[in-house]
Amino acid sequence: MMASFTMRAIASPESLAEISRFILEAVRGSDLDEREAFHLMMAADEACTNIIKYGRSGDIEIKCDVEDGKVEVEIVDDGVPFDPLKAPPPDIDGPLEERKVGGLGIYFIRALTDYLRYERRGGKNVLTMTVIHSSGADPADRCRHLNGRSGA
Repeated sequence: MMASFTMRAIASPESLAEISRFILEAVRGSDLDEREAFHLMMAADEACTNIIKYGRSGDIEIKCDVEDGKVEVEIVDDGVPFDPLKAPPPDIDGPLEERKVGGLGIYFIRALTDYLRYERRGGKNVLTMTVIHSSGADPADRCRHLNGRSGA
């Protein structure tokens, strides 16, 4: 199955539910299982939340490409340039009271997707997230790009 879906939303908290519904509807009928679809929706929600909170963008465009065995979501905004792949990893090992606040959202996006790509194109941020149907693969493998093995 190959299909492509797009939507545009105002960059406001009120749009997050609509964006989540869009992602879940777009992946319906794909090869992704329920857990994988939920992971993709949560990653998109976190990315859009960051755009809304910090990006000063007017709107968000989302494109969802469904192909055999994978789904790719591209999120485009005209906000402040920000490459989440260059953000330092959060301290998740130290005592909770000593940890710096923030940074977990990008960590979760990386953990919930198989591939993550960023580029600045035409004055816009373009974040592309891909989830590949695991066919019973070890769920721990999802964190492979947290260990420096991310790809496109």
